[in-house]
Amino acid sequence: MKKEKNEHIEKILSTLPTSPWVYQMKDSKGGVLYVGKSVNLKSRVSSYFRENADLNPAKKQMVTKVRDIEIIICQTEVEALVLETNLIKHLSPKYNILMKDDKNLTYIKITSWIIPEILKSRKKINDGWVYYWPYTQWADIHENIKNLKRIFKIRNCKLLFQKQWKDFSIFWAAKKGIPCMDYYIGICPGPCQWTDDTIQEHADNVMNLRKFLDGGNKEIISRLESKMRDYAKNLEFEKAGKLKSQIDAMKVLSERQIARDVLPWNHDILAILQNYGKVFVWLLQIRSGKMIGVFRTSIELNGEEYDRIIVQFLARQYMEGETDYPDNLFITEDIQDPSLIAFFHDKNITLKSADIWVQKELYDFTMNQVREYAYKSELQSLEQKTLTREHMTSILTELWYVVPKKWEIHFECYDISHTHGQFTIASRVHMLNGKMENSLYRKYKIKTLAAWDIDDFASHKEVMERRTIEGLTEWNFPNLILIDGGKWQLSSALQWAKEWAYKYSLEQWLDINEVMLRLPSFASIAKREEEIFVPHKKESILFGKWTPELMILQKLRDESHRFAITANRSSRTKAMKKNILEEIPGRWPITRKKLLRIAGSIENLSSLSYEEIMKVCTASQYISLREHWII
Repeated sequence: MKKEKNEHIEKILSTLPTSPWVYQMKDSKGGVLYVGKSVNLKSRVSSYFRENADLNPAKKQMVTKVRDIEIIICQTEVEALVLETNLIKHLSPKYNILMKDDKNLTYIKITSWIIPEILKSRKKINDGWVYYWPYTQWADIHENIKNLKRIFKIRNCKLLFQKQWKDFSIFWAAKKGIPCMDYYIGICPGPCQWTDDTIQEHADNVMNLRKFLDGGNKEIISRLESKMRDYAKNLEFEKAGKLKSQIDAMKVLSERQIARDVLPWNHDILAILQNYGKVFVWLLQIRSGKMIGVFRTSIELNGEEYDRIIVQFLARQYMEGETDYPDNLFITEDIQDPSLIAFFHDKNITLKSADIWVQKELYDFTMNQVREYAYKSELQSLEQKTLTREHMTSILTELWYVVPKKWEIHFECYDISHTHGQFTIASRVHMLNGKMENSLYRKYKIKTLAAWDIDDFASHKEVMERRTIEGLTEWNFPNLILIDGGKWQLSSALQWAKEWAYKYSLEQWLDINEVMLRLPSFASIAKREEEIFVPHKKESILFGKWTPELMILQKLRDESHRFAITANRSSRTKAMKKNILEEIPGRWPITRKKLLRIAGSIENLSSLSYEEIMKVCTASQYISLREHWII
């Protein structure tokens, strides 16, 4: 028995991703032993199970009890931190000793003073001030507040303003002139001058910030983009460039964290997926506006009607034993069972569909979880089934393609992933004789698209160019290239491959016919009915369900999708960690090195005093650092 459990854990560890996820370690009864998060999930979780792992006695004891590991996808590290905190507070796992109180949460708050100020707070209290977003790291919220002040041009000083009768007075809480340097470099309107215009401008800036934090970022960004275009038309490129930097920063700050920006009150969100001959269910629990738990299961169809399986699951989940009932159950299925409907009505549980944007985002979040759960479950199932070269041979035969008799058989599949038109990445996964060959995986950073452009066809076109040239120069084409999509995607990919092969043959003075013969075979797979398309047939080809041949094609498609998403997340993370000093125009590499030597790291630059900076910088360089929000 012990050996089987260890083999199960080993299979889970082998499929863990290298991206921000939350994980729950469970015992043999399904109880949660430990909740954690990691930027690199595979590295972190695997470290617990190494032979010579450096663990304290409690963690060593915990590892011996772990029988399952459940993972939850997160978009960013901040989202993972928030979800980890919520789960620990609700579940109180035995081996979690941190984050069982509110000391690690911080908030952004805007004061109601005469001249408002943005501050950070450990607690949210009823003091008449406005609070936003619980964060889990003091450094994160400090950086966000600093950026928000510069983006929206809100005072950064510690001056205290007081109104006595009709007169105003200022208390100097910091040794700064009035107005300070922020006013002269244009990142504060200078309300300390007590003019109607400066006070009103600062009040407008605070109002814009509140709209931004309340979710009205699209309106503000659209207005700034319009202003930026006007500057560009008037050839005021310096002003346009500053606005572009401001807009880019706002777009980063406005990325919603699903684990944090959830619905108030109590809700359950149910995502259901029918695939691989099973029904996969993922239930997300929200209590008092926080994600506090997840439940997942898979049910074999075995000839049972789909609707009946859903009714049976809901009955077991809510009608058996004591249950923490939600106010609303978000579900896309149409429940017709009279007894179940009567039960929900009696318990005041409202059945809803996700019809507003916050609900839709949460439902999409839950659907992503159930898709990943289904894929991981099927991947483990496939590992128990032997997929061989003969099965790949059968695919080529069924598609009417040439089958090599002696040589190895190679299949490739491609997918595209991007984040709202940024960090567009194409993935290439490779199967060799029935086994996925990780060493032959590739990722392509798409170079031909402009920022914010979304064009999967243009991305595939660039990938086919690069892959065709590689294949013709290194003679490493696979036997089959699989494209995720229908007839249009297939014909486009084949056309682009032929175009680049034709251009290459002309440039290299090669025989065109010989070059064309080198090209690989192409096919595409459409998700709805798992239809397979090939260029020489109008009708689609259907492989039998649950046959090894269809499993091979599905595995290639799902793995290319997973690898593309992982590469996209990695690209985003690297961009966030890029040395921001290198973004400043001008050539001053020696000064950059001196600044980093003094600060120790990019993150510590903001803590340097004016005197420390001026030891190595000129006045103009100091202003550049302020304008680019580095200090």
